[in-house]
Amino acid sequence: MTRGYRGTANAKNARACLPGLPCFHWATRVRTVFLYAALIAVFGVLLPWTKGLDFLDPVMTAAYACLGVLFAGPASAEAFAEKRPDSLKAALRRVAKAVMYGEGLALVMLIAGVATVSISRRGGLRLPELDVLGEAGLLGLTASAALALMAGWITLRFSHSVARRALRFVFLAMLVAFFLWSRWLPDAALPGAALAAAIAGVMILALRRQVEPQ
Repeated sequence: MTRGYRGTANAKNARACLPGLPCFHWATRVRTVFLYAALIAVFGVLLPWTKGLDFLDPVMTAAYACLGVLFAGPASAEAFAEKRPDSLKAALRRVAKAVMYGEGLALVMLIAGVATVSISRRGGLRLPELDVLGEAGLLGLTASAALALMAGWITLRFSHSVARRALRFVFLAMLVAFFLWSRWLPDAALPGAALAAAIAGVMILALRRQVEPQ
């Protein structure tokens, strides 16, 4: 009994947990830190350094402002797979944390990219077009919320594996759309944000039916 208890305690101590988000073993945390460092190094330093002033092109900065979508959806699916929420409030709290997580990573990479370009060109602070960046940021925020809500709902309605497959399909569709129509991204930011907000509203209603059935 003592050995079993100690084994359980050690297993718990080997995991790091945050309320509303899944627990991670320490080894997983180390891998995650290295992954984040690699992402910031590539997208926050290497790519902007290579692009130079072209990094400040409205299409490029708008794409960076929407990168949070790639992280918010999977984080939400993981959070909902860990434990089923018992209320809509608890579910929305998990979604909000996933969105903040994704948007935070996107913001860090964007700031790192702007800093890299400014330092490498030695001409003072170089900023992108702030009006375009603001509209794209709104698109990124609403799209992250819509996708996080969708991932949470699919996880509850079906399973975590189904949610992951659905997210892969959405990401592939987004990649194809960006490849074909990337030049239209700055102009489509506000209509896209309105559409994403509408989808998010529908997904909130669907999520409520899952966690608070009548």
